[in-house]
Amino acid sequence: MRVPIRPFSAAVMVGALNLAVLVFAASAAAQNFPIRPVRLVIGFAAGGGTDVAARTVAAALSERWGQQVVVENRGGAGGALASELVAHAVPDGYTLLGCGIAHTLAPLLRKNLPFDTAKDFAPITATAMFANVMVVGTARPWRTVGELIAQAKADPGKLTYGSSGVGSTLHLSMELFKSMAGVDIVHVPYKGGSPALADVIAGHIDMTFDNIPGELGAIKGGQVRALAVSSRARNAQLPDVPTLAEAGVPGFELVGWYGLCAPAGVPEPILDKLHADAVAVLETPSYRRSAAEQGIDPAPMTRAQYAAFLEAQAAKWAKVVRDAGVRPE
Repeated sequence: MRVPIRPFSAAVMVGALNLAVLVFAASAAAQNFPIRPVRLVIGFAAGGGTDVAARTVAAALSERWGQQVVVENRGGAGGALASELVAHAVPDGYTLLGCGIAHTLAPLLRKNLPFDTAKDFAPITATAMFANVMVVGTARPWRTVGELIAQAKADPGKLTYGSSGVGSTLHLSMELFKSMAGVDIVHVPYKGGSPALADVIAGHIDMTFDNIPGELGAIKGGQVRALAVSSRARNAQLPDVPTLAEAGVPGFELVGWYGLCAPAGVPEPILDKLHADAVAVLETPSYRRSAAEQGIDPAPMTRAQYAAFLEAQAAKWAKVVRDAGVRPE
């Protein structure tokens, strides 16, 4: 005797079938991804270190995919404008965020954020690690960090430095330096490292502490003077520039980083494809050569490793924010 299918069982079967169809469709879409240009949104102005790192990996991904990865600069609010745009983008993998320290610290620095950094984004991988470099205008008299510190202590609150915005690595690097060196230097925020550097060159502000990729051209072109790098060891592109620890600030060490995130809700197969392709290009000789020329170290991670890294970095830098007395805007 045939047992009739109960309505509940039929509903379960239909649901399972629909789920199978969705999984198959997502897998098929991932295999062909991308079939049109991908947008990579950056929270700072063109020409800065984050922008250089983004364009380096974007060029490598464009070559691998045969589709253009278009870098879009949305500077402002310390990178929060770019994060908001991506958080509300269609979760199909075609809009990505270049996420770094400023993104992870947005909840500490901005009131009433229209996005949740923990829930609204899917981490893909870190792509780059780089040191920062402290530079001053060539018309300024300081040739060593020691001379700069002496001047800052003699004239507290008189010297100025530019950054790419509140909560950026440029801002926090200098605040950490101020704390460890015991000096008072006034912060002047910009929408990116490039306009801050332009004002250092023009003599409108005294210094900046930008990512090496954003400063190399100006340093090698003699437009600014490099005093020190933030890493534990000297940088291969600037072998004659001492570390801050060598230059008179013992224990100072800071490394900037950059990576890729997608909006939450992107199908898992597409996230896996994004991750696999991003990691693959980081290993290619052409990318490594281009990255080395910019002072960038490739930093591939699994998706889980990158998620854990983002959490750890947020906790680490939260202390710097508190110690610097930075208040939410």
